[in-house]
Amino acid sequence: EQLKLCDWGYYQLVKTIADKFYGTAYPNESVLFQSFILTQSGYKVRMARAGEKLVTLIPFDQTVYTYMYLALDGQKFFVMDEVQQNAPFYVCNYQFPKEQIFSLQINRQPEFSEDKTPLKTFSSARYSVNTEVETNQNLIDFYGSYPKMSEWNLYAKASLSEQIKEQLYPVLKNAIAGKSQTEAANLLINFVQTAFEYQTDGEQFGYERPFFADETFYYPSSDCEDRAILFSILIHDLLDLDAVLLNYPNHLATAVRFDEDVEGDYLMIENQKYTVCDPTYIGANIGRAMPAVKNTRPKVVRI
Repeated sequence: EQLKLCDWGYYQLVKTIADKFYGTAYPNESVLFQSFILTQSGYKVRMARAGEKLVTLIPFDQTVYTYMYLALDGQKFFVMDEVQQNAPFYVCNYQFPKEQIFSLQINRQPEFSEDKTPLKTFSSARYSVNTEVETNQNLIDFYGSYPKMSEWNLYAKASLSEQIKEQLYPVLKNAIAGKSQTEAANLLINFVQTAFEYQTDGEQFGYERPFFADETFYYPSSDCEDRAILFSILIHDLLDLDAVLLNYPNHLATAVRFDEDVEGDYLMIENQKYTVCDPTYIGANIGRAMPAVKNTRPKVVRI
């Protein structure tokens, strides 16, 4: 409660304490201790033995692709510890009363001590928007430990840290002051399009790695899902407008429900007009879908 930790943060706290207490000499005792604390805290956890090593098995209420898993009673339990490849698993599948599955949602920002990273400058190409932002290395490290998910809305719901909002939002609010929704949205989308270097996850990391919004300001480059997530947060916080994510094949964009009449590409969602806004389509104003996906019906992801 003091650190405002989500379920994943609580698991990391328990694991850190257990590993610190038992050290590298007693890894099985550490796993046993973790499982005891987590089950007594009300979480659904299982243990297994792989060879001579005990491992922690945790189910999530979201789809993740970071860890291997075992199917137990029709549910995926993810193996949280490294094991020897092809080692057989012997599972202790004991159920505790009222046990709750782990959630990966972040409903409030965790409060870590500050370890400031160097200031980085972000500037838009079309508008005079220049800002310097520093991130919290402790928060970045926490996000780096997070299981990778394909449910983009959870990244957007996590929003930006208050630290970045305090640096970024005054500059953006000043830039959009007195502008119409259309003008303000065009300024914001150009900022997201041009203030960050583009690179695919494969090029930057060698694997798929969606960002929490703070990470977009930390890493050298970002790609389409990172920009769509960040733009949806800015639209919500600065213009108080509803946005959804548009999941095209191999591409992510956004759509915004404006109060003004905006020309261009749009979708009707529950009888409401949502204008396509693509933060990766460099130089394109709101209402312009990327030509490669213009005629493709995307899957709408509510935030």
